[in-house]
Amino acid sequence: MLTDWNFWFSVITAVVAVIALMQTKQQIKLSNKQYLFDKRVEHYLIAKGLIQLYESNKTLLTVRDDEPAFAMDFIFAQMTNNTYLEKITDVIAHPLENPYHKDFLIEMEIMKDVSAKIKFMFGGKIASFLGNYVLCYQELLFKMYQYQILLNKMQKSAQDFNLTLDKAQEAVGEKQQREELQKAMEDLKQAYDILKKEDVEEKIEKQIKLLNS
Repeated sequence: MLTDWNFWFSVITAVVAVIALMQTKQQIKLSNKQYLFDKRVEHYLIAKGLIQLYESNKTLLTVRDDEPAFAMDFIFAQMTNNTYLEKITDVIAHPLENPYHKDFLIEMEIMKDVSAKIKFMFGGKIASFLGNYVLCYQELLFKMYQYQILLNKMQKSAQDFNLTLDKAQEAVGEKQQREELQKAMEDLKQAYDILKKEDVEEKIEKQIKLLNS
């Protein structure tokens, strides 16, 4: 009789252990699903914020071919005017100064990281389109920052050496830097146009909703 009880006790213990293991596995699965959902929402909202910034300020993203873009500080401030990027807005008034410069470089790396993660978190070519948009936005901000540094250097050279605007531009290579800035603006425009053409925002949001269903 005692042997029977020992047998059934062992069977019940094994069954309880299996049930507990299954419940733990299911809980881990749900936790992983929730984590992925949260991360998808987080990174999509970052990208969506950058899309909204572009839409609000795209008319500013034009640089003339015949003169320097002296309003770069204003444009940069507008292109960083949301809660995600506001911490780097002041760098344009303090180029190469710490802690502004360090914080800016850190944010540039974070944006690259966001771009890469978006491509892995979401499925299909739309993930590449959205990730590429974030990267183009990051590259434009970096070019704008570099250009502002060059403008400051150009203006200082003009004052220190009593140079004309043309001579000061030539001395610091302003035209080449301006062309690189123009290219970064055009790259962002093209990346944005693809998002709209492919309905990327709508498709990404559907992926998020499906994961949470």
